[in-house]
Amino acid sequence: MLKYLLSLSLFLYCVGVEAQKKDKELTKEEKKIANRGNPGIAVGIDLAPFITHLFSNERFGFAADVRYTLNRKWQTVAELGYETVEIDDEKMTYSSDGSFMRLGFDYNMFNVDEEGNSDNILLGLRYGFAMQEHDCSRYTIEEGYWGDYQSMLGSSDVNAHWAELVLGLRSEVLKNVYMGWSVRVRTIIDVGADSVLEPYAIPGYGRRDRSTNLGFTYTLEYHIPFKKKK
Repeated sequence: MLKYLLSLSLFLYCVGVEAQKKDKELTKEEKKIANRGNPGIAVGIDLAPFITHLFSNERFGFAADVRYTLNRKWQTVAELGYETVEIDDEKMTYSSDGSFMRLGFDYNMFNVDEEGNSDNILLGLRYGFAMQEHDCSRYTIEEGYWGDYQSMLGSSDVNAHWAELVLGLRSEVLKNVYMGWSVRVRTIIDVGADSVLEPYAIPGYGRRDRSTNLGFTYTLEYHIPFKKKK
């Protein structure tokens, strides 16, 4: 009888050890799944231009983004949009119409091994490019002695290049629906030659009279996940 009890105890011990090994392997596998994140493509809209328009009604634009999530850490991003500027005051009548593109990547600095956690603390870089057509149909140079001088400048095309540093947050608020915001530090690389008329604002960049601009985005995205392998 004692021999049978010892055999049963040894069997139960071996089963328990094997179960613990499986639990540890499962935990490691869960961590691997968590580190893979939620690969897929997200398509979104930037609400910041609508907010900016409330405080600067001479500028209006639209921007959208496509985000490709490679894994838990890395995401590539393409941002597209357009912007118009209309100024009509005592000094000038100015208009601009152009589009822009920003390409780059984001790195998720939020370290977590929890499966299903979709919070992101993002640090990224972007390269920006814009094309615009602008003109000044009327401008006035005030001169008290000789009298005011009025003239006009015809339309011309301008291209611009810049770089920007991105810091932001992004989180899943509903199933596959993400909201996020970011702060951008933008620095001009080059503005195409137009010695006659400087652009008032560059689409996707901001005011031209500043070599460095501070901007922000507030995005709403829908994530299309890739099918997981069984």
